[in-house]
Amino acid sequence: MKISVNWIKEFMPDFPVNNEADAQKISDKLALTSTEVEDKGYQIPQSTGLVVGQVLEVRSIENSTHLKITIVNAGKKDYQVVTGAPNVAQGQLVVLALPGAHLPENKLIEATELDGQISQGMLVSLQEIGFDDAIAPKKHEAGIYVFPADSEVQPGDDAVKALGIDDLMIDTELTANRGDMLSIRGNLYEFSALFEKDFKKIDFDLQESDQTAASQISVSVDPTLANPYYLRIVNHVTVKESPLWLQRRLWNSGIRPINNLVDVTNYVMLLLGQPMHVFDLDQLHHHEIRVALSSDETITTLDGEKRQLKAGEDIVVYDGQDPQMLAGVMGGSQSEVTENTHNVVLESAVFDPVLIRKTARRFNLHSQASQRFERGIDVSNSHKALDYAAALIKDLAGGEIAQGVIEAQADIAKEKRIAISLSDINGYLGTQASLDDAADIWRRLSFAFEQEGENFLVTVPQRRPDITIKADLIEEFVRIYGYDKIPAHLPQAVNQKSGLTADQKLDRSIRGILLALGLTQAISYSLTTREFASQFTSQAHPLVKLAYPMSQEHAVMRQSVLATLIQAAAYNAARKISDIRLFETGDVFYGRPDNDPDQLPIEKQQIAAVISGQPAADWHHSNQGYDFYDIKGLLSTLLDKLNLKGKIHFQKSQSHTEMHPGQTADIYLDDQYLGFVGQINPQLASQYKLGRTFVFQLDNNLIHDRCQHGTDYRPLDKFPAIERDLSLLVDQNLQAADIVSIIAKNAGAYLRQVNLVDVYEGTELGQHKKSLSYRLQFVNPDATLTDEIVNAAMTRISTALFDQLQVTTR
Repeated sequence: MKISVNWIKEFMPDFPVNNEADAQKISDKLALTSTEVEDKGYQIPQSTGLVVGQVLEVRSIENSTHLKITIVNAGKKDYQVVTGAPNVAQGQLVVLALPGAHLPENKLIEATELDGQISQGMLVSLQEIGFDDAIAPKKHEAGIYVFPADSEVQPGDDAVKALGIDDLMIDTELTANRGDMLSIRGNLYEFSALFEKDFKKIDFDLQESDQTAASQISVSVDPTLANPYYLRIVNHVTVKESPLWLQRRLWNSGIRPINNLVDVTNYVMLLLGQPMHVFDLDQLHHHEIRVALSSDETITTLDGEKRQLKAGEDIVVYDGQDPQMLAGVMGGSQSEVTENTHNVVLESAVFDPVLIRKTARRFNLHSQASQRFERGIDVSNSHKALDYAAALIKDLAGGEIAQGVIEAQADIAKEKRIAISLSDINGYLGTQASLDDAADIWRRLSFAFEQEGENFLVTVPQRRPDITIKADLIEEFVRIYGYDKIPAHLPQAVNQKSGLTADQKLDRSIRGILLALGLTQAISYSLTTREFASQFTSQAHPLVKLAYPMSQEHAVMRQSVLATLIQAAAYNAARKISDIRLFETGDVFYGRPDNDPDQLPIEKQQIAAVISGQPAADWHHSNQGYDFYDIKGLLSTLLDKLNLKGKIHFQKSQSHTEMHPGQTADIYLDDQYLGFVGQINPQLASQYKLGRTFVFQLDNNLIHDRCQHGTDYRPLDKFPAIERDLSLLVDQNLQAADIVSIIAKNAGAYLRQVNLVDVYEGTELGQHKKSLSYRLQFVNPDATLTDEIVNAAMTRISTALFDQLQVTTR
């Protein structure tokens, strides 16, 4: 919040800030005790040579379509100024930049000649002296600024002081729990505690008319949506420009002045922290205010946007059945206050903060009001704020305050009382604070308390909804007492066994193996788009969607690590990286089949790798790109190193739509599905602007379940092994895994290894034929193996291959 030093001094005259150096000291103090300070200094850049001028005369320039000659009195001297301002008129009090004046962005004003006429200075708009369009009054946005008629300024006055832009500002960056500091009142309490200074309370006189408010409007409120909820009516008002003192308070706080009625509600919000709204009573056709949840309907808000509401998701203020306001966020255009408004309804309420937050986020409509409702409002202050606003409107807009406040809902909970002892405080903090210290700090915080011995019963004011438990009180104590007074102690060492768990060690081993194989670890977002979320999944699962995503590119949780890893590969390819070798281990998320909102999504772990392009060429590598055998070799090495319980086998697969149907295999660990390996479908690779790309994806949960932690050792063989070669003539479509499986089943107990040593294809073998040569190793660990046993095993193998696969030996 932007805190005006002059506004603070209005209530705390001895507030210790007189220059920018003092503002820095206050900022440092706040950073140590309360909140960070985003900025400090002047809200609007400081200019020199600006005075209040009175326009004495306005004349046209012959043959000029827009320029005029004005004679402007600056107190002791008249100046001739040529201006193109469309709103200049005789008698106005304006801002005059004298010759030699310096404006923002190093703009120097000098006497010059325009259309043959001498111009001694410049009549300036607020934007030309550093006002942002968002805070400059709308009335003057197309021309120069004109001081209100009732302003207490005189020609020759310093315009910087007259506009109030010499006011130092302290812009705090509040955390979500300190909503009380989103007001001048809240900051006065804070400064009073920090600097031990008293401040004046707000005083006003409320005079009601004989006409009652209840006779003009009726109200019904759902107590779960708003509590309290108050209304007042002011009749026969006159809508006009706000006085200068009020405009100064608003634009220095970053709010644009609109008119005297709207400006009063914003002023009270800044001063007391209570957001308010003003309705044009005559535009409420039913005069039946109703606060309820939205239906499927539309409302046009004050910014001119037409917004579609969803049933049961937004708090809406209705007039009968007509929506008038997105409660706590922004008013509607139908009952907007205009210059024709004569009777108004003032609303002061506290709305449900959760629903306000959801509405503001859904419509990306974070207003000054929603910011305060989200963080918590002082419910005990709502009635006073309403009365104060009504009294101000009567002073500034005339009219009569209707008798009585309409209390549709005012079931306010009692202030919380928390028991705490001095032992609690010193025990938590390790301090040696005294009873006098504790009592003094409760007084400085304006917390009422009862004391009995070392025990306190502290009453937490409702302006501090963030304090609910004893630990909160201790935090309040220590930030005022001083963090520097907490003694420093070395932490006690605890002799406990520590280290990585077996699962953590396995995860590190997996990463180490893949890194050793030449792959680079990637860490990608778990959030992606709906389109990518379900890619590379073995079966359909409900998507896990974010309720309020920051962007559509990160709206859904991924169901495959490859889905985001491929995007990382595409990112590298787009930057001319020709050798892409990436892997990632990460979580994937599946929605529950019944979409039960009370159940967390199903979370699993996967390992994925991608290679694309070609390895860097050197003396032992050609320029040939990666192929299926490269990715399968990486995968096989990984699986061999992991020492899994069970047998790995591959099965040709065409069930993955994102994969090449002829170069993809499913991986099984015994009969459990482990993952897949192969080439990405060229069409999909082309969409990512990748060349031939090969991947694998594994179920990391299954790997953890079937991993044999530790290493099994066996003694070296005492007896020699016997090797035999087996050359086979097979169909080209036959899978090698089927051949190896039959060999293993029929070779007997002494088969140690089966290795493919040669593949040959030629026309002499016949159409669609190829030759595969395997080397089989047999070992008997307990005796010398004889040729008769090996020959019998080879015969069984050959017979089984012919009977089951029609494979012949060569």
